[in-house]
Amino acid sequence: MKKINIFNTDLIVNDELCGPSPNDSLKSIPKIRLYIKICDECNCNCRFCINSNTRDYGKIDFQKLEFVIRYLLDANILHGISITGGEAMLNPERLNNLVNLIYNIDKTLELQISTNGTNLLEFKNFDNVEKLESIHISRHHYNDSINNEIFGSNKVATKDEIINLQDYLKDKKIININTMVMKDYICNLKEIKNMLNHVGDMGVYKNGFVSLIKCNDYALKQFINFNNIFNNLDLNFYLGHHFYNHNSCECVDGIYLTNNYKLVEFYARMIKESVSNYTNCLVYTSDNRVTDGFSKKFLYK
Repeated sequence: MKKINIFNTDLIVNDELCGPSPNDSLKSIPKIRLYIKICDECNCNCRFCINSNTRDYGKIDFQKLEFVIRYLLDANILHGISITGGEAMLNPERLNNLVNLIYNIDKTLELQISTNGTNLLEFKNFDNVEKLESIHISRHHYNDSINNEIFGSNKVATKDEIINLQDYLKDKKIININTMVMKDYICNLKEIKNMLNHVGDMGVYKNGFVSLIKCNDYALKQFINFNNIFNNLDLNFYLGHHFYNHNSCECVDGIYLTNNYKLVEFYARMIKESVSNYTNCLVYTSDNRVTDGFSKKFLYK
């Protein structure tokens, strides 16, 4: 671990890459990902939502945000940027302006956007959509009706809308599907395969599976250790890597051959300790503060 100074505050930052066991790692240059919460409003009611405890309901000040991004770039510690919420696509025009601001600062920045798929086809009107490293669409079931049930909303992206956007994009690797594994829904190898076949049928090349963070009683009840599924793969799977970030999280990745003979990349991740002794990321909140991770420890106001 390495100590660095950000906004006159000393932070312990991880300078190690994930390794094949909790005790094995490789040294690397310490870098931090910046998460931008463009808003805290959301049109869904996910019962496992962790954001409900950290809402600020402010309005992004682009000038102040630009200063923060340039500050982190000048300090040579910025790995990439992820835009999140709330729901980032509630205001597509504002999100497009934010994407343009980031690329005006540095055209080489790795930029990701997370969305539940609200207003998904508005991405067609974005000025720089083809420059994005990824659009992460949360989709927790292959059936539209059940997916709506999980989100508590019928405003999220449908299968047809995802196919529509995928057909539009020149870079077919931009869209990623993110799926929570839960006891009542995607809960075993058969359901994982159903989801991967569904993703392949949409023409999407990557599906991530994430164990719930135990943030409330519902998440505790629905929690599945992803090893209970991904340690028992069949011949349709090629398992690539199994990595550990000390004892804080664990992940696997690989490739799956669908029923229609398409290849879909998959990964699975589980956070085991939500509190660590070092800084995992910085967050620019919707009320224009910088925090140490998704906590309320302010570094810059």
